[in-house]
Amino acid sequence: MSDSVFASVAADHPLRKSVWIWPEGYMYLLNHFAQFRYDFELKKVPSKAPLFITADKSYRLHVNGKYVCRGPARGYQEHWPFDEVDVKKFLKSGHNWISVEAYTPGISTFSYLHYTKAGMLCAAKWGDLEINTAPKTWKMRRDYAYNIDTARLSMQQDFQEDFDASKSDRSWIASAKAPADWKAEYFPPHGQQLLSTPFGQPPYDNVEPRGIPMLREEVISPVEVTSLGVGKCNGEYRTCKNISWYFIENEFSSVKSWKNGTSVKSVKGKESIEVTVTPEGKGKFSAITFDMGKFAVGNLIIEVEGATGAEILDFHYFQCLRKGIPVFLMPGNGCLAAFANRLRPAIGSTSHELFHIMGARHFTLVARDLTKPLKIKLSLRTAYYPFTMKGDFKSSDKILNGIYEISKHTQQICSLDAYVDTPWREQAQWWGDARVQARNTFYIDGDARLLARGIHSIAGQHAPQGLTYGHAPTSSGWCILPDFALTWILTVYDYYWQTEDLTVFHEQHARIKEVLGYFETPEVRDEEGLLIYDPRFWLFEDWSDLPKEKVPTFLNLWHLVTLEHYAKLLKAAGKTAEHKKCSAEISHRRNLIVKKFFDNKSGLFCACLDAKGKFSGEPSVHDQVMAIMLDLKPEFHKNMIEKRILPYLKDEKAAWPVPSAFWATYVLETMSNLGYGKESIDFIRQKWSPMLSTGTTWEGFDWEEPAGGSCSHAWTGHPSFHFVNILAGIRQRGVAWGEIEFAPVFVDGIDSAEASVPSPKGAIKARWKRNGGRVDAEVIIPSGVKLHVRLPGVDKTIDKAGKYCFAV
Repeated sequence: MSDSVFASVAADHPLRKSVWIWPEGYMYLLNHFAQFRYDFELKKVPSKAPLFITADKSYRLHVNGKYVCRGPARGYQEHWPFDEVDVKKFLKSGHNWISVEAYTPGISTFSYLHYTKAGMLCAAKWGDLEINTAPKTWKMRRDYAYNIDTARLSMQQDFQEDFDASKSDRSWIASAKAPADWKAEYFPPHGQQLLSTPFGQPPYDNVEPRGIPMLREEVISPVEVTSLGVGKCNGEYRTCKNISWYFIENEFSSVKSWKNGTSVKSVKGKESIEVTVTPEGKGKFSAITFDMGKFAVGNLIIEVEGATGAEILDFHYFQCLRKGIPVFLMPGNGCLAAFANRLRPAIGSTSHELFHIMGARHFTLVARDLTKPLKIKLSLRTAYYPFTMKGDFKSSDKILNGIYEISKHTQQICSLDAYVDTPWREQAQWWGDARVQARNTFYIDGDARLLARGIHSIAGQHAPQGLTYGHAPTSSGWCILPDFALTWILTVYDYYWQTEDLTVFHEQHARIKEVLGYFETPEVRDEEGLLIYDPRFWLFEDWSDLPKEKVPTFLNLWHLVTLEHYAKLLKAAGKTAEHKKCSAEISHRRNLIVKKFFDNKSGLFCACLDAKGKFSGEPSVHDQVMAIMLDLKPEFHKNMIEKRILPYLKDEKAAWPVPSAFWATYVLETMSNLGYGKESIDFIRQKWSPMLSTGTTWEGFDWEEPAGGSCSHAWTGHPSFHFVNILAGIRQRGVAWGEIEFAPVFVDGIDSAEASVPSPKGAIKARWKRNGGRVDAEVIIPSGVKLHVRLPGVDKTIDKAGKYCFAV
């Protein structure tokens, strides 16, 4: 793994005096929940109270019984991220206590690498008071109220939660009285060293600041109860390992009829909804379905009153309803997704907060074995990257406005401690997705920190031959995508293009050369130097039927796109010799690609070359788009557009590979730049309108819940910036928005459009409105922005901040 590009902690940093602690040490770490408590006296509350904290893998922090935050960001143990939190508002004079819930899955996942270790690290220095983690000063224990033997939530995520509240309550968090009976370990006195790991000892070589803000967490209420069904518990429901699959396969069909949600007695508050569940008796269940109002990400907070201690409460998460009835994913689909958790209430009252972050629009409470009415209050503590959403777009077209809003919302729910493909099935930092998401972010918020953190994260895990993984950190050895490694380089350029900051490039330059070095090895080049398909790795390209024969055109073109952007970075960084060498390679490869892949007969770039070097497969839309992006064979661009790209935008049936909803962003950007704005808007309207039904953008153009696809993929959230480019007419034409173009497309049937882009220079705003036979337009630019106006009858350049109006 590469060295951290984030600053190391100073020699006198409080964390250096702490040790990593964990009950049971490195033994028995599978699906392990741990509890930590530290009590202390404070003479006076300090003006600032920075607390430094982290845990491998994750933690939730409470001070004096009040919830503070969760963390850290995903990372690597050799430079594990820590958080700095000002806890002043939670402190008081006199007795104080810190409570930390922590978790390790004990296995590697699609967002975490496990190194047979776990630990929690905490420190503070407030005047004369010092707080440092150590086995003898902190109370700690494993929380055995959690059943260890549960199923995975999916093949990418952690484990289902099965919590028995009769074995543990939250008094150790809420009560000022310190617990007296905690036992941290099984070890004899001579084994106490196994409970801690000194600062700097592998795998925890160092720590680094998270580099991004803490998540925004708010407590919200489900919007409504949508349905009630009553069924029969079956067989081994009390001891089943997979809560989700057991219910779907053995019990869901026992619900013979579903009533409207109004049949459930409920009281909705600002932050919670309380339902009174009618008892159906032993061996039966009530299935009550809730709607969050829109897709939400977070963890449920549950309060129960009146329990006998024999009840079981299961929570199943899913993406959509049909006529108010839950539509569950069939077992085995969707990467083995099994999204459910279980709470076994204690006698009387139980207050519990589920730990793992879950993403869903709906959830069903399955309340089992009730012999008396049970009151259950439910809330969701959200977990999102704290975007301010300063960007905006509106038009006179309600459908397009709706598409913009669901694109914007999907980008929010796919932004956690990293850009994730979906908060539902995987929560993995797939980097092809992330490039689109960063572009979405620049228009709706302007924040580039999540991209910088992600670039750092992807670089941190090395694949063979120097490649990056398709997502990282990851346990998946097969998720090595050569084309996504190239995309990673492109995002280094994207960060520079947005910010004019070359820091990330300088930090990652050596890693970039490692990635490009793979494409220079004889194993991946033919005798003429063309890139060939490498069966050791997953050549993704797109969710399309692009051919993967010996010499793929897509891979060669994407590599050339990457080299051209890399050359721009070299030039901006003043690396003259490397720029000269790269430019020569680009020139050579441009000529070679045209010579070998272009078919003069059809006027198109072929799909690939077979083992004999002959054209193979039907020319794809993708390759023609990239040829236009690279300005290859410009005299044939019209032909490429008419034969391949326009038929795609018109949704005509094709006998050749066509882009997915993900890769469509490159088509739309290229075509709208060439003047096909109307066709691009028509395409978005047709393909994205069905997505309005879920309030989110989908993994593909088609989506069905039982099939396992995601209806919450931000790689299809790109209309959020295409609308701004095409209809509002704001396009970035220079680094850090130092140069822009105002060239709106006045599409028939749309009477007005307006947008605001939160650029690094300040807000850039544009609007236009039809006024009789003319269009009134205006644009506002901040200082430092050069404006090129391209309107009918108007072609001018302005380099002074201000508001400019035009009538055309």
